[in-house]
Amino acid sequence: MTQLAHPGRWMLVGVLAWLSVAVTGVQSARQSGEMRDLFQRLSTNQQTQDGLLAEYRLLLLERATLAAYQNVERIAVEELDMEFPEEVRQVERWRRGER
Repeated sequence: MTQLAHPGRWMLVGVLAWLSVAVTGVQSARQSGEMRDLFQRLSTNQQTQDGLLAEYRLLLLERATLAAYQNVERIAVEELDMEFPEEVRQVERWRRGER
């Protein structure tokens, strides 16, 4: 009989249970939206990172190319005693029978 004596208490328990379910649902929806926003930001950052890495690879290649040219010049001058000529002349090549 104690259960029937306090019908308002059970009504309050039911309303509180319903409210807790509703609040949990709203929080879940809010968290889901935040996760979507964070995932979008992550995707944008990854695309930016990919672009920067591609540019970095090109810069490394360019630096290596410049270093290779400098090494060729250094080896030619220091080890092979080569010099740039003071006078540059154009040499023409004749084909046989054209003179």
